[in-house]
Formats: sequence, structure tokens, C-alpha cells
Amino acid sequence: MKRSVLLCSAALWASSAVVLRAEPEKPKAEEKKEEKKAEESGPLVETKHEIIVRGQKLSYRATAGMMKLTKDYGEPRAEVFHMAYVRTDGEAAVLAKRPVCFCFNGGPGSSSVWLHLGAFGPRRVVLPAEGVTAPAPPYALTDNQYTLLADCDLVFIDPVSTGLSRPEKGEDAHQFHGYREDVESLGDFVRLWITKQQRWGSAKYLMGESYGGIRGAGLAEHLQSRHGMYLNGLIVVSGLFDFKTLSPEDQNDVPYATWLPGMSAVAHFHRKLGSELQADFAGTQQRAVAFARGRYAMALGLGSHLPEAERQAVAAELSALTSMPVEVILRNNLRIAPGEFRSRLLEREDLVIGRFDGRVSGRTGDPSYDVVFGAFSGAMNQYLREPSELNYQTDRPYEILGGPGMTSWNYSLATNEYLEVASTLAKAMNTNPALRVFVACGYHDLATPGEAIDYTVRHMDLTAEQRANFTWSHYDGGHMMYTNLPSLEKLSADVATFVKRP
Repeated sequence: MKRSVLLCSAALWASSAVVLRAEPEKPKAEEKKEEKKAEESGPLVETKHEIIVRGQKLSYRATAGMMKLTKDYGEPRAEVFHMAYVRTDGEAAVLAKRPVCFCFNGGPGSSSVWLHLGAFGPRRVVLPAEGVTAPAPPYALTDNQYTLLADCDLVFIDPVSTGLSRPEKGEDAHQFHGYREDVESLGDFVRLWITKQQRWGSAKYLMGESYGGIRGAGLAEHLQSRHGMYLNGLIVVSGLFDFKTLSPEDQNDVPYATWLPGMSAVAHFHRKLGSELQADFAGTQQRAVAFARGRYAMALGLGSHLPEAERQAVAAELSALTSMPVEVILRNNLRIAPGEFRSRLLEREDLVIGRFDGRVSGRTGDPSYDVVFGAFSGAMNQYLREPSELNYQTDRPYEILGGPGMTSWNYSLATNEYLEVASTLAKAMNTNPALRVFVACGYHDLATPGEAIDYTVRHMDLTAEQRANFTWSHYDGGHMMYTNLPSLEKLSADVATFVKRP
């Protein structure tokens, strides 16, 4: 089976945490009953906060803790850690109907820390404004004026084996580590949270980054077919719907075309293109996209039947758009792999460029990952435990990526195929005509380039009305375009507009 692994996207006042309130003594039987109930629901810690967003004071309740997932007859099988933010200022009837958005990252094997502290939570990690250099430790948090909480309640979910989420003692972690298994367990979580919080009457959204696009599309259809929960929208940040667009094989040249516009954007950022292309970024992107979808795709499709003159001409255009030497392109039969591009673009400076963000350069590995990992890990551990923040006290390590038992992932839907959810999403949209999709892409993302998900959507079996339910937006930056402050501001406004749309 074909598969690929992705990545692993004013003042605040906090009151004391509310875990358990003092109550008069109760009979032993009643006390035991309450203890059992607490065991079933898992420990929850509530704190109250205020923040200034768009010049207005916003009050909210933060809840951090576990949701217990059970088997058919009530036996516990996992604890799913989540952090939820619900506005508390306003009329109760209005608050109960506010939209709610469930947010998760990808990997598979990633916690929700990136979208949480990078983009949409009420607090965010402080990064240099351009997002291409790492801050110095220790790391700081600040109020996030770009939080989506102004327009939508938020629930950040850590799938089993990420964050603080774990399978129950004696339960095999692998029952959660696969496409179908993951969708089923997260679907159970979403259903339970909506039910326990009495939010069936709210508009409901999913937001996923990277593999979270696969997860979100599958989850949208699963919630409909299994629980009758119809969603209002799916928000995909640097995501994908089909691994075919990222997994090159001898008989699959699609990824080489989908990577090209991102490579061109990165070469432009590092000022490696000719003067004409360097002078007009938008025009260069249009040229790269048109070439990737047209002449280049046709050349790859012709294979050994491509005339030699055309082969030379295509190599010359690829070189102009990426700055890769013509002889290297010809030697690789017109195919530029991202790894070679990343190592060659700045080789004269003895630098490699980042996979998640091609704007970032360094000496080894993926320097774009090094920019964010320490800051987000340190900030989350601080945010989670500090009494003035979430005040969730635990000695369990918060697993940013790939926690215990996360050794493999079952991508399989059938034998000898790529994992794709485009048909699954189309099915969900056919059943639910109100389902809208927002897609956010970073120009400099070499992990899940925007052209890859665009290719997939262009090939989905949809009506014109259904295609109108897609909203697209592109941003300066990479996989986590929100680490670039101007892009975070634009992304926040775009997603808020999408959620507020009737």
C-alpha cells in the first residue's frame, strides 16, 4: 500500500482554578457514587479569564482535562486530553448557541499545540514577527488578539498517544493508530463533548492542519453517517486529501507538478531567480502554476515519448522557475525531488532550507522545525501548569509529537492504493449541501504544498454549487504560515469571516 508520513500549524486576568468545590459532608454511599462519576468523566480543571480582542473585553472559561472513551458496554478504553474555551459574557441563551470549532493537528502523531498556541487559542507563544528565526529561551506567552474565540468557542483535541492522551491501562494503543481508528475515536470524543455541554443546537466546525485535513474530511463524513451530526464547515490549514499528490512512484508523477509552485516561491524568497521573475512574485506564481498544470504535466505524462527538443525546453523553464541547474534537471529526467531542491538551493552558502518552511535556512536537517519545536514545547508546558494559566497539574509529560506506543500508523483503506479522502468528503457534501470548506495554504510550504490539495479538489466529483462551497486563501510563509505575524493576522480574519458567514 502506498503511504507517506507528514508532520508531524491587552491584559488577561485569571481566577483560581476550580477543580472541586467544598461541600457539606455526604453519606458514604453518595460519596462513592460521586467518586465513580468523577472516574468516568476524568479530572477537569476550570479557570476563568478575560482578554481584549479587537478593542473589546472578552470573558471566557477555560477547561483542561480528560474525556474518557468507553467500549460498547462502558468499559474504559482511553482518556483524551483537551483544552476548551467557552465565552461567558452575554446572555445565556445566546452563549448556548454560539458556534463551536474542534481543532486538531496532524502528523499523524502530533498534539494540537501548533494551532492552539500558534494561531487560534486565546494565548500564543511569542515568536519573531517574520517567523524564520527561533526565539531565545525561556519562552514567553502573550494574549492572542487573533484568537478565533471572539466568534467561536474552541476545543483543542490531543488524539490518543499525543499530548496527555493515553489508552487505558491494558488497552493496546494501536487500536487508535490508523485512519479509521483515529476517525472513530475522535468522532466519539466530539459526540461526547457536544452532548455533555448541551451544544447540539450550535453550529459546528472542524479545523485540521496537515494530516488534519485527512482526519477532518473523514471525521466530517463519520459524524454524519454514524451520529447524525451534520457540520457547518471544515477548515483545512496546510492540509491534504490524497497521498497520491505527495508520494511519487515510478507510475505516479503527480507530486513533481504539485511541488513546483512552492519551489518557485522559495527560490523567489531567497532571491535566486532571474530579474524578471524576481521583480513580480504574483506573476511568477501564476507562471509556475500554469506551467505545472499544463506544459510540465503533459511532458511528464508523455514519458519516453517526449520529443528531445521539448525535453530541453521544459528543463530550461524548470530551471528558470526554480534556479536548479538544467543539467541536474535533465539527469533526473525532469523530476525535481524536494530533498534535492532543499539541499541544492543554497549549497554555495553551505545551507539547507526547511521542509515545513522553505524561507528558513540552516546547516542540517529541517531548520524550519528547529525554529518552532523548542518554543512551542516550552510554552505549552508552562501554559498547562502555571496557576495563572490553565493550572493543570500533572507529572505526565506533554507529548508534542509521537508519544508512547506511537510506532506505526495504519493508513489502509484497501490493498495497493493511496489513502485518499476526497471521495469521502464528496460523499459528506452530497449528503449535507450546507457543508462548506475553507482551505489555507502557505506559499513556501514544501511539506504539503497548496497545489497538491488544489489538484485533489479539481478532480473531485462535485457540482458547480458544491464547488462554490470551497473558499481558498494563500499566505506568505510555510506549513505554519501563522508563525509569520502578517499572515496570522490575515488567516485570523479569513477564518473568522468563514465562520460568521450565514
